[in-house]
Amino acid sequence: MPALHDWRRNATLTFAAVPLSLWAERSYQAMPRLSHLTVRGPLPMLSIIVPARNEAHNLVHLLPSLQKLRYPGPIEVIVVDDNSTDGTSFVARAYGARALCLNHLPNGWKGKPNACHRGAQAAQGQWLLFTDADTVHQPDSAAQAVDHAIRNRLDGLSLFLRQDCSGWIDRLALTAAYAGLFAGAQPQDMLLNGQYVLLRRDVYEASGGFASVRGEALEDLALGARLRTLGFNVPMMLGEEAASVRMYENTAQLWYGMNRLGADSLRWSGLRALWTALFVTALMSPLVTLIGVLFGGLDRRWLPASWAAASIPMIPWAGRFGNALWAAASPIGALFVQAAAVSGIINRVLGRGLKWKGRRV
Repeated sequence: MPALHDWRRNATLTFAAVPLSLWAERSYQAMPRLSHLTVRGPLPMLSIIVPARNEAHNLVHLLPSLQKLRYPGPIEVIVVDDNSTDGTSFVARAYGARALCLNHLPNGWKGKPNACHRGAQAAQGQWLLFTDADTVHQPDSAAQAVDHAIRNRLDGLSLFLRQDCSGWIDRLALTAAYAGLFAGAQPQDMLLNGQYVLLRRDVYEASGGFASVRGEALEDLALGARLRTLGFNVPMMLGEEAASVRMYENTAQLWYGMNRLGADSLRWSGLRALWTALFVTALMSPLVTLIGVLFGGLDRRWLPASWAAASIPMIPWAGRFGNALWAAASPIGALFVQAAAVSGIINRVLGRGLKWKGRRV
C-alpha cells in the first residue's frame, strides 16, 4: 500500500484541475466565433466534399441538411466513397449528391487524405468545404462561412462544431477531452478541425492540399500546420450554431477514436500536450483519492474536497455537452480518456498501429 504522503500527494494533484479548468474556459471564450449575419450574395461556387467509408447510416442525416442549405451561388456536393461495403454510394445518389467511388488505397496514403484529395480534384468550386459524414449543417452555415472568409480576406477557416453524444460514456469522455484540449492551448495555437475545413481552391492547390499530408493519421492537424508554415491565414473558430457532429456511435468507436487522438495529437501539440496530460490526470485524481479513503490511507474529508475541485470548474463544459449536472462525473470521463490515450501511445511505440474504420493507421 502507498504511504500516507503518497496518498496525499495524489489527492493534492486534483487541485491543479482548478486553474487549468479556468484556463481552458478562458481559451474557449477567446476563440473567434463565426458571424451570423444575413448573407445576400452572390457568392462564388462552393464544392462540399464528404469523405465517406461505410457511412450510409450517417449520410441519411447529413445529405438532407446539405439539400436545405441557403447558399446564394452555385453549389455541388461530392461524396467520396472510400471502398465502402454498405451502400454509401447508393445513398449519396439517392439524395442528389455526386458519388465518386474509390476501389483501392494507393501506397503511402491514409484513407481520409486520399478521399479528400480525390474529391478536391473532382470539384469545380472556387471554394472547397471538407466536412465529415457524421455532421449535420444548419441552412445558412455554408453561406455565412464563405461570406465571413471573403469579407475578412481569409484563406479559409475551420470550425469547432456542436458535439452530439450517443451515451453517458461518450458524453463524459468528450467533455474531459475537449476541456483538456483547451487547457493545453491558446486560440492562436489551434490548427484545423477535420469535421469542417473551408479553403479557397487556389490556397488548397498552392499548399499541396491533402496530398502533402497523405501519410498522416491526423491529416487535419498536419494540413493545418503546413498551411500555417506557408503563411496562409486559416483560423480556427467556434461554429456550434453552424453544424453539429456525432463522432462516435458506440463505446468501441469512442475507445479507438481516443486511442488515435491521444497517440497522434502529441506530435502536433508539442509541449502544450503536457498541460493537457496534467489536466486530464488531475481531473481523474479523485478516483485515486476514493481508493485511498476506502483503504484507510486518507482521511475521508479529502474525498469531497478533491471531487469538488475536479467537478465544479467543469460545469460549463458539461453544459456544452448536454447537462451541467454531468460535471460531477468528470473524473470517470477523464479516466476513460487517460486509459485510451495511454493504450494508443503504447501501440504506436510498439509499432502495432491503431485500428480505425477497419484499417490500421
